[in-house]
Amino acid sequence: MTRLHIAMISDAELAGGAAIATSRLAAGLLSEGAVVTRIVAYPDGQQHLWQTTSLFPSRYARLTRRILSTLERRLSIRLPMLERAVTHSHLRAALEFARADVINVHNIHGAELPPDIVAVSAEYAPTVWTLHDMWSFTGRCAYSYDCSRYLRGCDHRCPTWGEYPRLAPRLIADAWRRRRCLLDAHPDLVAVTPSQWLAKRACSGMWAHHNVVVIPNGLPLTIYKPVDRDLARRALDINAIGPVMLAAAQNLTETRKGGHLLYAALQHISHRPFTLVTLGKGSLAVDTPGVTVQSLGHIDHERTKVLAYCAADILVHPAPVDNLPNVVMESIACGTPVVAFPIGGVPDMVRPGQTGWLAQEVSAISLAGALDQALTDIASGSDLRPSCRAVAEADYSVQLQAQRYLTLFSSLVGTRRVV
Repeated sequence: MTRLHIAMISDAELAGGAAIATSRLAAGLLSEGAVVTRIVAYPDGQQHLWQTTSLFPSRYARLTRRILSTLERRLSIRLPMLERAVTHSHLRAALEFARADVINVHNIHGAELPPDIVAVSAEYAPTVWTLHDMWSFTGRCAYSYDCSRYLRGCDHRCPTWGEYPRLAPRLIADAWRRRRCLLDAHPDLVAVTPSQWLAKRACSGMWAHHNVVVIPNGLPLTIYKPVDRDLARRALDINAIGPVMLAAAQNLTETRKGGHLLYAALQHISHRPFTLVTLGKGSLAVDTPGVTVQSLGHIDHERTKVLAYCAADILVHPAPVDNLPNVVMESIACGTPVVAFPIGGVPDMVRPGQTGWLAQEVSAISLAGALDQALTDIASGSDLRPSCRAVAEADYSVQLQAQRYLTLFSSLVGTRRVV
């Protein structure tokens, strides 16, 4: 059987949740016998199992993009002709060199890459766009919260235009139209979403007439696995007072991660004392009786993160919007159940009675109630650790994810229409 060659395009190589998920998939594809070339705007400069190609390899190319991005931010204008000329030229060179059988596009908005790079990709090979959020079918936002304008047409009334990825209000309507025209003009583009929730959102919008496939993200389960809880706490020097609750995020202070909701919920939890351990950038200023806070800071090393998950009795994920968060999946794989809101793809993973507890609604009071129930159940001996691991092994191995992708990729090879 001929080995498939897959070119994977993304903004970053390993920085951020989407890039980490992309890298795990790349490693999984390699382990299943595929050839993988990563084409990235921001290489990390490290040696990897895959081949890395920088989208902007020269100092001149990087300087040009930096100048364009600076002008756009300061003047609130778009320079589409220049932006596309620079990006498309380098992408074509990378794709000519790669000569891949299939192209898999991942997050690109972190590098301010234009959406129409998927049109360039489609000229070279069947193209699959893995959606890590809603950005491909909105005017600018990664998550629309309660806003449904993306269904009819995003415009200057965008309620979150200043949030990442930021875009000046007067540019949003045109950005939405360009995405719609792009997807209308390329019906052969295939979308993969990690969650049922994101698939439904995509199909209710611009992806309605495309093939949208749900393939959950995967984990290296040989790394993310249970470790003795007492051993993990000693290794991290966690002096627990009562049960241990872990809050983990890339940036704990980001509104989308829900730190403000967790802070408010802590005031209403009746099951005390307990210890709150935080993992990530930023901090939660908690001064609540009966709550001891210990910060582990930002940790990149995977095996140290595993210790943090295993040291906790529960992971609390207070995000009010999310897709299929890595931290939830990682925690479940380590045998630590999760308390979270019933939003996005979280209910795909947090299954009451198996892997955790879901709040009734997105509110601090509801989160506090779910946390109290979790702490009560754990105190009575129902810690869900075995069932968490069983779910991870059944549904979230990176090998299973890679096999599903390869089945999809193989079905597309040779189907590209010649324009």
